[in-house]
Amino acid sequence: MTRQPTSDEIFYLKSAARMLLFPTSTWATGLVLFHRYCDYISSQRGSNRDKDVIPSQICILLCLYLASKATEEPRRQQDIINVGYKLEHPNGDAFLRVDEQMDALRNTMTQAELVLVRILGFDVNVELPHNWIASILYGMAWWETKGVPPSDTELVDTRVKDVARLAWLVANNAVSAGLVDRESARVMAAACILISLRADSLPLPASDLSEWADVWARSSASRVERVQRLIEEHVDIAKCKQERDASNSRRANREVSYESQ
Repeated sequence: MTRQPTSDEIFYLKSAARMLLFPTSTWATGLVLFHRYCDYISSQRGSNRDKDVIPSQICILLCLYLASKATEEPRRQQDIINVGYKLEHPNGDAFLRVDEQMDALRNTMTQAELVLVRILGFDVNVELPHNWIASILYGMAWWETKGVPPSDTELVDTRVKDVARLAWLVANNAVSAGLVDRESARVMAAACILISLRADSLPLPASDLSEWADVWARSSASRVERVQRLIEEHVDIAKCKQERDASNSRRANREVSYESQ
């Protein structure tokens, strides 16, 4: 049976990342590492190993801990442990005291970390599509102004921001679905943008998809569309769009409220 991260495990990881004030790059890297761990477990099943090598919650916290180092968002091991403890005991003490229990948890984390990095092949580097989304959209804005670099005011154009927000949400869900290691980050970013443009019925800034894919994805139209279909098989695009539109509505209401004060 294939080992896949459960919805509860993904929620746990994202909740811990939120409490640790991690940016998207860190929690997404942590989640990709957890997917890689699950792939390893799947590959071992049927060879006298039917259980996780590391308890799920400890593994999730360790993946975030390794991701914090890889993305240069370091957090102390003690902070990681306290966040995990708080999630497990929401009505208890906010923090563990530095005592024998904390020392025992630190030792457990340290030993489990050695196991996890070996499972990951000592490779905790992850290339996410998010940076490419920003880069491609910046280039597209430049392209539309016929070679004149867009100013800051042009970059915050509502249309570009809406495309970016939806593409970002789609990319987040692609990370949760374990798709990041199945394609190059640049092609996946282009597919997320293509999905966003088509969801909003916006034209491509090119003569056709082949030209657009060649310029922005450095790939073929068929490959970008294949990745688009892969994402759409695993991600609810309509739900992402609803989330984007709801966020825009809340933002607009806050701005109206602020202006009326």
